[in-house]
Amino acid sequence: MSSGDGQGRQDPLEGDAVLDLLATIALVVTVPLALLFLGWAHHWYWRGRLAPRCSPDEEHHLRTADGWRIGLRRYRPRGEGRRYAEPVILCHGLGANHLNLDWDPPNGLAQYLAEQGRDCWVICLRGNAGSDRPTFFNELRWGFSFDDYLEHDVPAAIEHVLAATGADQVQWVGHSMGGILAYALGGTEWERHLGGGVVTVASPVGFVNQPYLRWISKLGVVLAGGSRIRQRVVTQMLAPFSGFFEPPYADLIIASKSIDAAMIRRLQGWVIEDISAGVMGQFNDWVQNDAFRSLDRSQDYRERMGRYRVPAFLIAGSRDRMAPPEAVAAAFEWLGSPDKAMVTLGKEFGQETEYGHGDLLLGRDAPAEVYPRIAAWLDAHATEVA
Repeated sequence: MSSGDGQGRQDPLEGDAVLDLLATIALVVTVPLALLFLGWAHHWYWRGRLAPRCSPDEEHHLRTADGWRIGLRRYRPRGEGRRYAEPVILCHGLGANHLNLDWDPPNGLAQYLAEQGRDCWVICLRGNAGSDRPTFFNELRWGFSFDDYLEHDVPAAIEHVLAATGADQVQWVGHSMGGILAYALGGTEWERHLGGGVVTVASPVGFVNQPYLRWISKLGVVLAGGSRIRQRVVTQMLAPFSGFFEPPYADLIIASKSIDAAMIRRLQGWVIEDISAGVMGQFNDWVQNDAFRSLDRSQDYRERMGRYRVPAFLIAGSRDRMAPPEAVAAAFEWLGSPDKAMVTLGKEFGQETEYGHGDLLLGRDAPAEVYPRIAAWLDAHATEVA
């Protein structure tokens, strides 16, 4: 009798075990979801607080030959109006967007040049803010390369600016990869449209003296996989905590103490972009093999540089570890232009600060020490409007 009664009863310990299991499952599920929610709330709250206040006079969008929509942000001449016939196209670098060229004044090279009477156009390369980005809702794909920028985005931008302004040629200012793109136009029909001159800022060609880039570029290829390096959201999430200490290898991007901590947080929240696998793979090829060529290796861009004929002005930073002066000097030697000049900026050369990579444009002293040099060189190679 007692045996039968026992079979009908549930062991209290078994019930408690089920409840404990359910509680554990709920905890495992809800805690990550809560942290994810808080993380995104934190991200968007701080990103709004860090937002730049720059606003172009016009925003243009155009289609490239391969179907991407890219953006151009126009800053019309200020003050007494247009002083020079040639408009200026400004191009950002790798892993960054247009904001490294049109940030809030006094930083913001585009606005500075506009104040000097120049018609400035800031290009937004594909995959970056201001242009098409691959998403679940379109048919675009990551994996595009430096060659796609060169063969599609850059020609489309030059053609559009010439048509919009009625000018015969432009002047080009490129930071890092933005300058490297101009190098690769040597000897082409598009180089002739740059007849007003090219200014490159921290744009290297030659990587033999940068051994640390060998493992960094290899790591980049691994992180990119077949898609991209997803650094945009990560850096935005970390932005509010940046600037309070210097993480390892921070000096690859900026020289120590060249930018205020608050500025670092804002830049990290808004300027950093993902890097496409094709672009990363192409840069890795250049670094590992000390080359400068197309992705399929059929075009030697250094050979193109030898056919350069338009004026060129190269700027290097004294403490730039991404594009050290010797790497920029290598580009200077490869350029065949009969009118070319190079300058290195840093304390040894009379400046108030040492310059790294990004701070050549966005550093505390850049508006006073770098921008005027760029403007003066452009002035000397431009056609004044009567």
